Amino acid sequence: EMSRGEHCFLANFGPWRKVAMAPVRFCIVASLLAAVTASRSAFVPTRRCGTSTPRTAFKQHGSALSLTLDSIEVDPVLIEHIATGGALALAGDVIAQSLTSEKSASDSEGGLNIPPEDWDKVRTAAFVVFGALYTGGVQHFIFGFLNATFDNPIKRLLLAQFFFIPFCYYPTFLFMVPTLRAGWEAGGDFASPEAVERRESLFTEVFGKIPSTLLRNWCFWLPVQFVQFSFVPTDLQVTYCAAFGVIWNAILSWSTSSTQEAKTEASK
Repeated sequence: EMSRGEHCFLANFGPWRKVAMAPVRFCIVASLLAAVTASRSAFVPTRRCGTSTPRTAFKQHGSALSLTLDSIEVDPVLIEHIATGGALALAGDVIAQSLTSEKSASDSEGGLNIPPEDWDKVRTAAFVVFGALYTGGVQHFIFGFLNATFDNPIKRLLLAQFFFIPFCYYPTFLFMVPTLRAGWEAGGDFASPEAVERRESLFTEVFGKIPSTLLRNWCFWLPVQFVQFSFVPTDLQVTYCAAFGVIWNAILSWSTSSTQEAKTEASK
């Protein structure tokens, strides 16, 4: 359940929601386009000696089926980042659910059941897709842009944390994860009334926690990304962030769980 402060925040924000969501929608669309570009850019058509270009092959044979894998070059770094982002998102959400699972806490003797008995596989799948596309794919290009454009690591850090995180990361998360969870829970019917209602419920739940989460985010990620932009090689920065993302998810889940338990005890 949301706290009284979160309810007040949503109530006061309500009249301005349509106005505030306009730039958020823009950032969502921009981030999704970047995600699509990330997935498509992994395969770059190239011309090689003794082989025809895709366009020439199509004209010669009259069919796209004639395109061969010989005319496609795979970007191994981007593929690695997408795979790493998805894999570490899987690990992070499983650990996070284990930390907050009531069954895991009650059934285990001084330890955790990983994964927990009440493991929400749909939620984990949504996080894996987001981790692969955004954490692995989109951030591949964001970090490349920041490192190529700015020599000062402080400038890279400030842009990453105070522009890309609030205006790209969270809007994309707010759109993608609730939509995927609601649609998959409804059996793949994303337009059904149940899916729409569930999506709105998840959106409201996550949106109400963004102010406090963003503060925690800066406390954790500012020093982490200072080290990233100062010392970590560009090709390893996505992996570095995804690895710390596992720790971040665990800390966030633990702190949220601890806060909820404290509120429950205080209300008794």
